[in-house]
Amino acid sequence: MKYILLCVLALAVSGLLVADPLSCYDVQYTTAASGASPYSGSVVTVEGIVVAEVFYTGTSTTNKGFVISDPEGGPWSGLLIFTNQYAPQRGDLVQVTGTITEYYEFTEMSPTTGFQVLSQGNPLPPATQITTGSLTGPDAEQWESVFVKVENLTITATPNNYGEFYVTDGSGACQIDDQCFPRSGFSWPQMSVGQNWARIQGVVDYSFSYFGVNPREMTDLVQIDDVSNATVRVQTTNAEIDTPVEVNILTSRLKPEWGVASYSAYIRLDPDKVQFNSLDITETMTAFDPQYTLSVAGDSLYVVYQSQEPITSTSDDQVLFKLNVTPTSYGESVIELVSFSYDATAIQSLNNGKLLVPIRSSIAWLNITNPNNARNIFNPELNEKITIEYGCKTSAAGINVKAIVRIYDAQGRLVATPVNRNISNALGIESFQWDGRDYMMNRLPIGLYYCHLEVIERSTGLKEVTVQPVVIKSILK
Repeated sequence: MKYILLCVLALAVSGLLVADPLSCYDVQYTTAASGASPYSGSVVTVEGIVVAEVFYTGTSTTNKGFVISDPEGGPWSGLLIFTNQYAPQRGDLVQVTGTITEYYEFTEMSPTTGFQVLSQGNPLPPATQITTGSLTGPDAEQWESVFVKVENLTITATPNNYGEFYVTDGSGACQIDDQCFPRSGFSWPQMSVGQNWARIQGVVDYSFSYFGVNPREMTDLVQIDDVSNATVRVQTTNAEIDTPVEVNILTSRLKPEWGVASYSAYIRLDPDKVQFNSLDITETMTAFDPQYTLSVAGDSLYVVYQSQEPITSTSDDQVLFKLNVTPTSYGESVIELVSFSYDATAIQSLNNGKLLVPIRSSIAWLNITNPNNARNIFNPELNEKITIEYGCKTSAAGINVKAIVRIYDAQGRLVATPVNRNISNALGIESFQWDGRDYMMNRLPIGLYYCHLEVIERSTGLKEVTVQPVVIKSILK
């Protein structure tokens, strides 16, 4: 028993017993009058879902960060990660390691020393509804970096030279800022003092003694509360190869007084990576099966629904209907919402989604395509490039893998090594476009070539290889 206790103590002292990651709430919640985090000055690992990108412009450089949130949202649920090192996407579940800092009384992580994407396409936490006055009162600290929304607003001051304007819902004016937008060429929509706006949502920052809401995109600002400002999106979904999965089509709230009773959608799929099976309306806002038509090529889906009863929802991101699909290839494939209408109103705020299929097996995987013909044939004389996707089970499973892509000619001579690096993508898949040139940047002659992938698991030295042919062709005379 003494031996076991000594071993545990030794592991703890050496740092090999790693504590569970903190939540944003753990880092942010404080009773200190200054609002300082109890972890200020400490190096910690925090886990959360990415909800926003943030830009800060200095005199010579643009610094970029992102905001993470606990999945449930609410007070104390957000944290700014101030870094130029990483660029995750919204919906990524990430673990970030770094120092918790109080930057002019604003809690953030800076600098960062570690980063990992655990999964992608996760639902974003709901925006917490608050009053404008709550950002100017004594309890405003709890909303720092939180994803919030304010509603039924009146403009009290138009944008100043710093891109800030002010609104109120009657409880007190609060600032709306532009820190989530790149500065180049950005401007707010036209507005005037006294103008009414239905809703503004975004993440909360603090600077120069003001808390402010930072919209992430223009669709976070809604002036007129009617169906024309609805948002419809395809939810990015994690899936497994050759296994059916349901992809949600989500809508913002639909008020009963709008009288919406029908919808139509045009959705585009990649038939080389996704097979459409059927529609599903279980536990959705759709009362009975819509009509749908799938193109012969399997790439275009048309959906029509007509009801005698209104389609209504009281909150955003409700499931309108579901696509039942089967992924047939690893990697990510876009499910594009080309057009959508409620009754006769075309919805402008549409967002595509992705189907994310990670590699689960220790294999070397290659997928080579020409966007013009979907085959391993291309013509560099026409400035064509061929897309080479490669991958293996990797960082998402805690495995560090190096990938080497080599191009050989038909005689087995090495002519190019376009890839020699670690795979960092959470799916285990990365890609590049090859223009048919050798390592001296000379255009290779027409003929047969071989793309050779070698993946090496760094911790064990285990190697996997695979090869696919590539044909460089010429213009027919």
